[in-house]
Amino acid sequence: MGSSYTVSPSRDIRKTKFTVLKDQQCTLNMQIRLAMELHNTQVQADLEKQLEEVTEQIDHFI
Repeated sequence: MGSSYTVSPSRDIRKTKFTVLKDQQCTLNMQIRLAMELHNTQVQADLEKQLEEVTEQIDHFI
């Protein structure tokens, strides 16, 4: 007997994309902290811009 429960492939793709974005957000936060510790303001600014872009993408999911 088969299960009547099915998962929409587009829902799985959406969930996977969201998870990847959250992982990117976490990684960028750690890299920004490291840049701050190393007093590398240029790298920090570049990473903050990337973080802003990732955060905007995440906001579209919510």
